[in-house]
Amino acid sequence: MQADAIVSSKGQVTLPAAMRAKLGIKPGSHIQFEVRGTELVIKPELPMSAYYGMLKGYDLGDTEPEKEPDRTFE
Repeated sequence: MQADAIVSSKGQVTLPAAMRAKLGIKPGSHIQFEVRGTELVIKPELPMSAYYGMLKGYDLGDTEPEKEPDRTFE
């Protein structure tokens, strides 16, 4: 997918609606800019909810640390 845009005097560019929809970019979304040589890469930051369940099915072993024994205080 490719589109052309014009940069405003304030350095602003409108992202095409089809690209925003495909990437899930909505008002208030955070995006990252990265320069790679002579290219500008724009990436949406994923919300934390996007990571939910990504480790499902992996054996993570015993992920809960051992409890410390109770101490007595004087």
